Amino acid sequence: MFGLFGRKKVEANLRQGTEVGEMRVTAFDLLFDLGKLSPEFGLQRDDELGFFSLTYHGIPVTAPYVGNVQGLSLRTTLPECNVRRAASTAGRAQAYRCLDHICRTRPGARAYFDPESGDLVVAVESAGFGEQLRADTAIDIALFMLEEAVHAARTFLGLPATPVSPARAEQFGGGYHFGEGMKTYATARDAFAAYLVRHLSCEEVSRDGRSVLLRSGPVDYEVMGMGWPSGFMVATTTRGFRRSVQDDGRYVRIQERLAQPVVNPERPGEWSWNFRDPGRTSIAYFQEDGSFVVGQYGFGSPRTDANGAAYELVAQAQSLSVYAMTLLTEELPDELYSDEANRPN
Repeated sequence: MFGLFGRKKVEANLRQGTEVGEMRVTAFDLLFDLGKLSPEFGLQRDDELGFFSLTYHGIPVTAPYVGNVQGLSLRTTLPECNVRRAASTAGRAQAYRCLDHICRTRPGARAYFDPESGDLVVAVESAGFGEQLRADTAIDIALFMLEEAVHAARTFLGLPATPVSPARAEQFGGGYHFGEGMKTYATARDAFAAYLVRHLSCEEVSRDGRSVLLRSGPVDYEVMGMGWPSGFMVATTTRGFRRSVQDDGRYVRIQERLAQPVVNPERPGEWSWNFRDPGRTSIAYFQEDGSFVVGQYGFGSPRTDANGAAYELVAQAQSLSVYAMTLLTEELPDELYSDEANRPN
């Protein structure tokens, strides 16, 4: 018998009383069915324009089809903050400082100004989502992050802001891997750090309860936990922008440059990268000390090889952001960038 009759009963995977199983699906597939699983979101599909729309705690959210096939893209717009309507350099600088404040205080959130309207866009996006275990919970977490980012923006702008209840996302601890070898990790952060060691020739420098610091040549990668096992953010920081951040005129100039494509001057027609492109997933912002941070938000699920493909997309996107950051620092004049090392770290 050997405990056969004492075996623990498998608990059902429920969403609001509906059995959903493991729900190992892409973000697109989950959003496609979310209207039936969570009718309170009021999800609608616009096949002509190619996006989903829903409402989360009063926040209108859009999710473009293309951005949710391999990755994740949830966005909302705050028209109260519009960089084009700012009548002065100080006003534009304040708008850009709101953008930096969002990303700085809400890790994993992305912010940029819509290239057509000038409105502030707040987003939670990832280059690699994959087929997540309980993808509905991963989307719930992303919506919570988006709500937190909107709260940060509205508070910074002095607008009415509804307090955000803390997230409860403690499930799925342990068993993270990326389909290579037998070792598993306690969190997606740790599994992604191991992925970088294997695939980007990184060496681990240090770790603590918050992050793992890795190094590959002159480049440092900080892989940060998000407060729940299934999410992480990878970031690379470049110093040398302190003078630009402290002066409104220079600060606006550098922010406007970030909204333009970065190209390799030796091969200008071959490749370009725009940190603020709505079609990208780059998180890019300035710290208060003038450090410039580029990053990517990522997910992981326990007990699935699908993490490998998702991690690859996140790592590739971060590598391209770092490359673009290197090209940008080589291009900028001394009044905007003043780090003699002239390399990301």
